[in-house]
Amino acid sequence: MIRTGLLLCLTLGVLTLCSCATVNLDTRSLAQPVQMNTGNEPGYTVIKSFTVNDKAGWVLIIPANQPAGDDQEYLAEILRREIAAAGGDAAINVRVRVQSQPLDYLTMIGTLGFYTTRTVTVTGDIIKFN
Repeated sequence: MIRTGLLLCLTLGVLTLCSCATVNLDTRSLAQPVQMNTGNEPGYTVIKSFTVNDKAGWVLIIPANQPAGDDQEYLAEILRREIAAAGGDAAINVRVRVQSQPLDYLTMIGTLGFYTTRTVTVTGDIIKFN
């Protein structure tokens, strides 16, 4: 019984250490300019700040939903939608954060590592050029 428990803990530990996530942000397909920092010339007015949270999930190493997939259009679509909703011209100060929450770890442990989730947060400011 002790050997089974030790083997299970070792397996879970290895699965935990082997997990990884990649989020790609490629804004080249946007019609509107996107800037990752504010730059030196503020020829614009910030009209709205935004925060979008989503869950990325993997079944073993296979993406289970859009934020986890290889399609880089996911993040570009968030920026398009936020710029259009605010009536802005561009997005600046764009930040992408991928992190594991306690519930993500519980999900992974509960499924013995077969299903893994991460929280993806995209934030930034929508601007209107002067």
